[in-house]
Amino acid sequence: MKRGLVLFDSAEIAADEWRGRVAAVQRELAAGGIDVALIYGDVSRSDDIAYLTNLCVYWNEGILAVPAHGDPVFLTKLSPRVHPWMRLTSTVAEIRSGPGFAELVAKFLAPGGGGTVGLIEAELWPGAVAADIRQALAGWDVRPLAGLVRGLRQVPSPAEVALLRRAAASLAETAAGAAAPGLTDRERVAAAERGLRADGFLDVLADTAKTADGVTSVRITGQYRYLWLHASRLAATGTAAWPDLLRQAIAAAVAAAVPGATAADLDEAARPALDLLPAGVTSDVRWVHHADMATNGEYADYPSSLPIPAGSVVVVGIDVRFADGTHAAVAETVLATADGPVCLTREPGAAGAASAASAGRQVR
Repeated sequence: MKRGLVLFDSAEIAADEWRGRVAAVQRELAAGGIDVALIYGDVSRSDDIAYLTNLCVYWNEGILAVPAHGDPVFLTKLSPRVHPWMRLTSTVAEIRSGPGFAELVAKFLAPGGGGTVGLIEAELWPGAVAADIRQALAGWDVRPLAGLVRGLRQVPSPAEVALLRRAAASLAETAAGAAAPGLTDRERVAAAERGLRADGFLDVLADTAKTADGVTSVRITGQYRYLWLHASRLAATGTAAWPDLLRQAIAAAVAAAVPGATAADLDEAARPALDLLPAGVTSDVRWVHHADMATNGEYADYPSSLPIPAGSVVVVGIDVRFADGTHAAVAETVLATADGPVCLTREPGAAGAASAASAGRQVR
């Protein structure tokens, strides 16, 4: 369950930008002969819906129906009593509730009398939900669609970059505090939660991992509005020398995260430092679009040859595993610009998000 700040502020994202996102999806639908696209979301993966509408699927699940022409409609099993709040904090004007998605979708589409429906990223839907909808739409051509909304999200707009910079400054400060010496694992997680929630983050995923020689990795993923960032820090409590090598490796990998660079390029940049780690250590150097961090990148099975898109925000990370089975991680959130990479989670001095979070409309 998401339990942080839900905010809808026109000073952050203008109305024209919200409309433009839906229009971009509708152009793709029209070009592909799709009458309506259905986008499923639940508490763990609903950022496509949030990107198009700012809706927060905060504990249940829902489907956003996007017609090729007309306004999106949100279909949900949530009680109508939450409709006023959802309208207040989103661009959606029409919300329909019911006991099951198949009935809701069939009733929404009935006036059309048949056509083509696309299930966006159908492979990530709960199987039973997709099957029920297919059965209910026997007269329709139901097709799987690729991640066209996620594709739009990978390169943030200038307004989104401003939000990411603001959130990254908070994450950098919070991560430094959570990785301070002398804290227990529970205190580190509490510091991450406390710091980011106070600065208006909607969701926080924090955990720790410890090596046999007393080095703790503090890994923090945070959702600010519908945007995701990540940073992993090392909290050395012993005399081990290898943490400095890992810090050198991530610095080199970040410096190599230019548009067009691949995971193999990042690995090559980090390799001189990684090759000096203790015997038996294996390493994984990768990058993940910020748009795939809702689940800490677990769905992001990129080929090593995939290039970083120009203007995208990515998480560059290095995970190492020791011979005894323990592991450590370092990571940064990076903006890949034509002028070179900008490590957002290392930027000093940016204002925290707390003051900005007090503006706009907020609930919960």
